[in-house]
Amino acid sequence: MDQIILENKGAFYYSLIGLSLLVMSLRPAFKKKQFINIPVLYILVGIFMARIGLPLLTPSSGDLAVLVIERVSEIIVIISLAGAGLAIDVGTNWRRWIPSWCLIGIAMPLTIAAIFLLGWQVAGLGIAASVLLGASLAPTDPVLARAVQVGGPGKKQDGARVALTSEAGLNDGLAFPFVWMAIGLAGAASVNAFDWTQWVLYDAIYRTAAGVLVGIACGWVVTKVLFGPLGDATNERGNPVIVLLSATFIAYGFAEFVHGYGFLSVFVAARAGLVFAQNTSAEPYEHMAHNIADQIEAVLMAVLLLWFGAYVGAELWSQWTWSDLGIALAILFIVRPIIAFASMIRTCGNWRDRLKVSFFGIRGMGSIFYIAFAQSHADIVGIDSVWRIAGLTILLSVIVHGTLADHFMELGEETSA
Repeated sequence: MDQIILENKGAFYYSLIGLSLLVMSLRPAFKKKQFINIPVLYILVGIFMARIGLPLLTPSSGDLAVLVIERVSEIIVIISLAGAGLAIDVGTNWRRWIPSWCLIGIAMPLTIAAIFLLGWQVAGLGIAASVLLGASLAPTDPVLARAVQVGGPGKKQDGARVALTSEAGLNDGLAFPFVWMAIGLAGAASVNAFDWTQWVLYDAIYRTAAGVLVGIACGWVVTKVLFGPLGDATNERGNPVIVLLSATFIAYGFAEFVHGYGFLSVFVAARAGLVFAQNTSAEPYEHMAHNIADQIEAVLMAVLLLWFGAYVGAELWSQWTWSDLGIALAILFIVRPIIAFASMIRTCGNWRDRLKVSFFGIRGMGSIFYIAFAQSHADIVGIDSVWRIAGLTILLSVIVHGTLADHFMELGEETSA
């Protein structure tokens, strides 16, 4: 049987992907069933693919494999960020965004620091690898956090879901300074030799500001073109998928061209476009674009989860240690919940909202991109251990958070702020 599959591996890949997408189309029906976890099903199929010997790319396969993993995960993250930006429908009321700023400005740096200490003191990683571990696992993932995010424009926007969606949209851009810190530390002779001034002024301040400004500009320009005399929304309204991809890649490309953070630019551009279109005839078109982003993201997520499952089955499963498990459990059940809950005191609805936001900070595909990006830009000692710990953390997050999210996120929503 195994020999037959290997001889027809191309057909087998197509069949598995097709079946996976068919299962994805059943997601609305499964959503009504408590504790049904579709991402876990994809991972199990991926593990099966690895166990029967189908070839796959892993980070240990060489530079080309790492580059492919980086690019594929990059695409799915930017599509997810565009969808997250279009999903939030609370306008620019700064009070509704206070929990987000607390999560980004307080919780994320503290979480990075805590994970850094776990990597350095418990896992025995070097400084650069520990920083990378913290930077890659601190952000809430915009891809796998679908179950805890807002449903889209025009739908209910409760406090907990808005906080998680906006956090997932913003922190994937704002974690990048720490990824660059890890890359810089890997190339420096010592911590003292690292150029901290350049990191603060360039990597932290300039790149962030450039990402935000490019995002706002792209959101405004694309909206003006889209709803101008020649724009798609003004005429046939028939190409939202093309417009969505165009706006997303323009925002990402221009931000990266000026060395800004493209992830941040994509989310800001989507938010800006939605704000500019609110209360106008253009608003329904923006809603269609969100639905398209949601579907594209679902397709890409299925493919990447199949790969992740295969990676787990082929390599990670036999490499994990009890120390890795302890670190992963500490990140998911101690570090993130305590730090996030404390950072939002008096800012995010009632205690139930804060508990949901702090517990359901899902780890995922963004982490894969960050690690692959760092590996392709620097020789980081201990990178295999970073992949190992991050992979286990992602797997546990998919299992625990993915299974509980639909049920527990709905508890008390009628009283949420």
